[in-house]
Amino acid sequence: MTTYGTIPTSSSPSSNLEFLSRAKQRIKEGLGTRRPWKLMFNLHSFGLPSGFSDALSRVRTNMTYFQMNYAIVVLLVLFLSLVWHQHKKSIEF
Repeated sequence: MTTYGTIPTSSSPSSNLEFLSRAKQRIKEGLGTRRPWKLMFNLHSFGLPSGFSDALSRVRTNMTYFQMNYAIVVLLVLFLSLVWHQHKKSIEF
């Protein structure tokens, strides 16, 4: 009997607990790189760049420094849009 294309699965409780433990640890590590929100929205830090290359450099630096903050914002917007879409869909019926 061939098992081509089958995916081996293990449904033992210990493997599920290990998976959840690793996922929880990775989430904690990811959130640990989050920068303070006050620093992200500090209005005194805003200024016009001197040129296109300076603007591009600032964007790259900003994206790297606040990477986790931007990911949280994007996920929040995605979540809210899905909730809004579902809410709107349920009103139509």
